[in-house]
Amino acid sequence: MPLTPRPGTWDRLFRRRGPGTLYRRLKSIEYLFGRDRREVIDFLAGAEPAALSRPARAALIARYVGITNRVRGYHTLGDMLAVAREVLARAGRPGLTVVEAGCAKGSSTAKLSLAARAAGARLLVYDSFAGVPANAEQHTSMDGRPVVFRAGAFRGRIAEVRRTLEQLGAAEVCELHRGWFADTLPSLDRPVDVALLDVDLLESTRTCVRAIMPHLRADGVLFSLDGQLRATHELFASESFWRDEVGVTPPRIDGLGHAKLLIVRPSTR
Repeated sequence: MPLTPRPGTWDRLFRRRGPGTLYRRLKSIEYLFGRDRREVIDFLAGAEPAALSRPARAALIARYVGITNRVRGYHTLGDMLAVAREVLARAGRPGLTVVEAGCAKGSSTAKLSLAARAAGARLLVYDSFAGVPANAEQHTSMDGRPVVFRAGAFRGRIAEVRRTLEQLGAAEVCELHRGWFADTLPSLDRPVDVALLDVDLLESTRTCVRAIMPHLRADGVLFSLDGQLRATHELFASESFWRDEVGVTPPRIDGLGHAKLLIVRPSTR
């Protein structure tokens, strides 16, 4: 007698696309050997990060893919491997500090925490845990589409993020700071080695950069995942923003003008 799928099985397995679905797992495999292939090869084959053996690097990639399959995120595997390499390249440095601004439901936070633990770092996480604040910003993406961020978008409750860290990441290396960036980030009082921003609003980007950049070590690096917006590129291209608002010499920025992941390094001039 032929087996007949239960009602809804096809939809459950092949049409739903959220975390935990077969679709998500298949897309992760597709991206692993397609879109993110170059970053994966570089992470596995490069001389750095010296903090991890190649088998340990492969295991970390597998953990990252597993987190992606279970928790909604707004980044690529390649993005997170780029950040992880910078964290791991500084392994063993006294006071090694990683800052994340904007964590949504904790997918990127769990991934960063694993790299931080391997490198002996602390991960300071800043988020409202209430989603994007009310705002009147209207944006255009780099491909010309209009972009509006609704109040409450990308919300991940603090209990939800803690649970993700406990189950999938390294909660013991994390400090969660709840509140609007303008209220919490000014209390940052230590040198920062690596920072990751995924904050959506231009005003939030300004606030975070003004608060973090003066603390960034001379060999530190700040990543922004908000390069999908033309306004982010325009802001980062402005010398007056860096000199007058941030109070630093305009930095070197990889990806400026074209990439979603922007990589900011302090100027050596």
